[in-house]
Amino acid sequence: MDLNRFKADTTLEDEGVWTPIDADGGAELKVARIGNRRYRETMARRLKPYRRALRAGTLDDSVTERITAEVLAETVLLDWRRLERDGEELVYSPAVAVELMKDAAYKDFRDLVVEMASDLENYRQRDLEEAEKNSSTSSAGSSTGRSKSSS
Repeated sequence: MDLNRFKADTTLEDEGVWTPIDADGGAELKVARIGNRRYRETMARRLKPYRRALRAGTLDDSVTERITAEVLAETVLLDWRRLERDGEELVYSPAVAVELMKDAAYKDFRDLVVEMASDLENYRQRDLEEAEKNSSTSSAGSSTGRSKSSS
């Protein structure tokens, strides 16, 4: 087994990748990888005042959920395209992202963001994919060329 299949592009992990939300490819989210450098640093900074309660296991779940939602919005959900609410296009802003991540009614959306941000395939080094694309394009191009020359 080639270990490179697990090799991630750390730039993509930090800066995010555009990923379609649904099969029709309309709406897309730009998500950085969960656990990226900014996520870890921001989470550590936000949880620092609660360190004692965390160790004791007495930190209220609502505090952790709020902080996690804010950190996700700030460091993972970086942008979106063609996302609508009530039939109106929802313009991305960090404040709206925080609102969505914190709103319990949008828990499934937050879970989707986490799922997308956890998918290694989204952050794999693109050189392997580019090589595959180039070889298919080359072979498709030469077969198309052969068809034209024989006509």
